[in-house]
Amino acid sequence: MRRALSVFVVLALMAGFGVGVNRLIASRKHPIPTEASVFKPTATKPKIVLPGTLYLAQNGDIYRLSSGFFTDLHLSTARGSWMQPAYIPNSQGIVAVLRGAEYSDLYLLSSSGAILRQLSKNAYPQAGKVYLNHWMFYPRMGANGSTIYFSYDQPKDSATYAVDFSVWSGTLFGKLAAQQLSNSNSFTGGDVDPTPMANGSVIYSKFAIGSGNAFSQIAIQVKPLGTPLLLTTPAQDCGQPSPSPDGTKIAMICIGSTGLQSSRLEVATLTNGKLGAPQTLVNNCLCADPVWSPDGSGLVYYNTADATGHFELWWIKGGLTTPASPPLLVTNNLDFDALSPPSWSPLSSVPVMSR
Repeated sequence: MRRALSVFVVLALMAGFGVGVNRLIASRKHPIPTEASVFKPTATKPKIVLPGTLYLAQNGDIYRLSSGFFTDLHLSTARGSWMQPAYIPNSQGIVAVLRGAEYSDLYLLSSSGAILRQLSKNAYPQAGKVYLNHWMFYPRMGANGSTIYFSYDQPKDSATYAVDFSVWSGTLFGKLAAQQLSNSNSFTGGDVDPTPMANGSVIYSKFAIGSGNAFSQIAIQVKPLGTPLLLTTPAQDCGQPSPSPDGTKIAMICIGSTGLQSSRLEVATLTNGKLGAPQTLVNNCLCADPVWSPDGSGLVYYNTADATGHFELWWIKGGLTTPASPPLLVTNNLDFDALSPPSWSPLSSVPVMSR
């Protein structure tokens, strides 16, 4: 019975990650990559040296990319997989998700991978009641380095075993889940990818169901539990929003009109709560997780490099104010976790090559 409930919860959880990646991978017929064809990041050197420090997840571990070198944080996977790192502004620390089979928790880590503190305890202490466990995903930090935003399956209806995420906020050194910000749509997976904006609003992917189809829209939460401002239409089916540091541009992944066979990486201006005409930077791709550089001069994202299906890191210099350069491949044969957006710190750390 416990195994059946666990499977049910995990299946429901995956709906929350349906922005495009899972649906797209399922539609492809390429051979599944094997572990033998994937390198550890520390065994390679990126083709391009990017500024600052990037945190990325691969195979349940987290790596730091700085000054052209990868550093393995050597996080133990005994209790689950590490994913979705989020750097803490004005520090060298990060918050990351430890995902187990039946729940997930947030942890505070040093830049070298030392566990400083467990921020949540989402496993219900009594055995056999998996439906009372909770999930937290997509941590993102506010500019003050204290306020944290994340997707959380609360409030939760234990009678239906539904796992629908809403956007919550709290503090690192106070109450973690202090305030619910959004109301999710039931049985959709809910609201994911929350990112704070400079004006205090939160932008995120909001899932809904209409005419028998699931879709995602880019939403902005201006007031806690207020009606969200929807920037895109159901037909566009856009998600994974990434605001530029100055808040004037939004990068996003859209799969509308593709028949779920591919996606598009798009960028649009944001003015007075409205998106301008989107510019397609990469078309007919399996793109995921766009993230702007701290200075807004370009963005990185994940995309497959060849028929093996490995998700690699790519870089595009420029944006809407300057013509975007062609995408450049940063890594080869690394197969990053496409459900874990990169986190980009403007700070540089001393490069250390694991041996």
